[in-house]
Amino acid sequence: MANVDEAGLITYLRTNRAFMAPVVEQAVGLLDLKGRHRILDVGTGAGGGLVALARAAGAQARVLGVDRNESALALALRHAEEEGVLGQVHTETADLLQAVARISGEDRFDAIWASDVIWPGNVEDPATAVARLAGALSPDGVLALFTSNYYSSTFLPGHARLERQLLTASELDWGIPADGPEHYARHVHWMTAAGLHDVRLHVLPRIGFPADADPTVRPYLEKAVWPQLLAGARTRGKDAGMTKEDIARAEVLLTPGRPEYVVDEPGYYLVHPTLLVTGRR
Repeated sequence: MANVDEAGLITYLRTNRAFMAPVVEQAVGLLDLKGRHRILDVGTGAGGGLVALARAAGAQARVLGVDRNESALALALRHAEEEGVLGQVHTETADLLQAVARISGEDRFDAIWASDVIWPGNVEDPATAVARLAGALSPDGVLALFTSNYYSSTFLPGHARLERQLLTASELDWGIPADGPEHYARHVHWMTAAGLHDVRLHVLPRIGFPADADPTVRPYLEKAVWPQLLAGARTRGKDAGMTKEDIARAEVLLTPGRPEYVVDEPGYYLVHPTLLVTGRR
């Protein structure tokens, strides 16, 4: 798996939270959380989902945010305080499977939210993880799996071949399966296998256009996306079919300040076709 230092992780979490905020709020709004009192946010990260869940459920609800990284949880709590929902939330440092293993009876949750956490980079067996989350729901509880759908995104419009190579190199760098039952795109399959009913799929695109009209776009690309893609190209680009010329071309297109910097091209846009999969117990 690719190495990410703590400072890099925090930068990624902050910029990702800001960029994804509109679609996270939209996705949480589809869960119909009014009247649901116990909510779990697994893989809380910087707290974008934590805050959105607390707001959508109302003042009577309590949201537990769980993450393995204490620094991420500290970010989440600061965000909750800044957004005025700190009294509704609390956090716990734990692996998601450890957290749900202790849940039974009246401790079950009315809703569970998991954003960009159920994938093979985080859990060895995603299907089992989803089944355990489903088992932690109260009757008629809702499980929501949200994914930014990163590897199906458009980051380099007009540079399709190079974009495919960069995304493939990044997948290789992270050790992500190319296909099969553990592939990150199988959220619907895992929900169905877990025995949940009323399984639904929503596509909620996050669009960055015009790039400079949205202050979150450039920071997201320059602090989160480009560093990951270029790191993958340098370490696994050859395995993804990239030549030295391809890697050099990527460096030119993805380096701010260069004359051919892709974000400065007239008409530049990016699209994350984010996915929300929901199911009820």
